[in-house]
Amino acid sequence: MYEAVNDFILKYTDVVQDNLYRGYQNRSTLPQINDWTMYYDQSINRIGTDVERYSDTEVTLYTLREYVINIDFCGDDRETLAKRATTLAIVGRSFVGCNFFNEYKITLDYAEDVQYLPFVDEEQQYIHRYRIVLHLSRWDSVVLPQETANAVSAYIENVDVHHEP
Repeated sequence: MYEAVNDFILKYTDVVQDNLYRGYQNRSTLPQINDWTMYYDQSINRIGTDVERYSDTEVTLYTLREYVINIDFCGDDRETLAKRATTLAIVGRSFVGCNFFNEYKITLDYAEDVQYLPFVDEEQQYIHRYRIVLHLSRWDSVVLPQETANAVSAYIENVDVHHEP
């Protein structure tokens, strides 16, 4: 999932890998550069009913999950940041975005509107931040061994003949 999001950002924006971070919300310090992009999951939710598939030796359990992914473009150049977020919003609402994620067996459900969310850094300076939120879904699965029989041995007995009441 996260590799696909990383590749999506690199393909459709001018962001370079050195300035692209997979964030962990409050567990990361801010980068020491003034132009960076961070992506992280906002939530992961199960959608619908699970599916089970059986074979002779295993059972596969499938769950459809929605991944809500935030992508934050941060820095000093407000126009560049806005353009990056807007570009992903446009691509994320088109067949181009859907086809991109299909290569990773992920469905691009939709992209939310761009949000402008400036914040104050450790030095009490405002940092421009534009956010785009992608809603992606994919089938997660677990394969478990299943015990089966190859043959059945049956003994049929007429209880009326062999056992007295």
